Amino acid sequence: MKSITFHQKLMSLLFIHFVLVSYAMYSTWNWGWLLVIFFISKIFNAVGNEIGLHRLWCHKSFSTQRWKEIVLHIFSIPLLYGTSITYAGIHRQHHAYSDTERDPHITRPWWKVVFYVRNKMYAIENRFVSDLLRDPWHKWTHKNYFKINTALLIIFLITFGPVFTGWSLSFVVIYNFIAAGLVNVLGHKPAYGTRTFNTDDQSTNNKFLQWLTWNEGLHNHHHKNAGSYTYVVNKGDIDFPAFLIEKLFMKK
Repeated sequence: MKSITFHQKLMSLLFIHFVLVSYAMYSTWNWGWLLVIFFISKIFNAVGNEIGLHRLWCHKSFSTQRWKEIVLHIFSIPLLYGTSITYAGIHRQHHAYSDTERDPHITRPWWKVVFYVRNKMYAIENRFVSDLLRDPWHKWTHKNYFKINTALLIIFLITFGPVFTGWSLSFVVIYNFIAAGLVNVLGHKPAYGTRTFNTDDQSTNNKFLQWLTWNEGLHNHHHKNAGSYTYVVNKGDIDFPAFLIEKLFMKK
């Protein structure tokens, strides 16, 4: 019997969350709750994705205490971006092969990038994640990733019901899913943004992405210096995750 792949499990959970958030918004539309959960989703994006998955584990742009890494895992796992190992593998390859035929993001049609449709032959090169594979905590969360997310979804459904689950957990997941896809597309479309630096790729700063995510709109700044924990270059640049890193997460 053919086993279910990591990507199939991921897409199955994403589909369930999409159904739940659609049902909740259709049956009990509420502008006030939309604004509240939108803000909460952005917090999860900043802490779980940008600080944890992206800047710490993928780029190692700062160091922090172990217990704070666990906090970052708590924020990152429910996002369904993939484990720290899969996320780092994909993103490190993106930077290594940015805007070339080997780039895991750009070599597919834009709609496949937004909706996370993978090429059949796509695979993560182990050499890109050898450091994380040596870490017992990252290996444990990778092994139990879908058990944790499935259990979390079941707990929410049993405790709060489908409507609240749709307006809370599922909204956070779907918001971040859409935001990540848009960053991967619009963050490499110079026609829709600006380029402060003439990098070897097509990385682009985009004001819409900056509003949507609080940070990832400065994509050209990031590609210019991927190892930096902050994307701030010009006066007026806003980078909320960098602020949180400095105040809460960076080891002094």
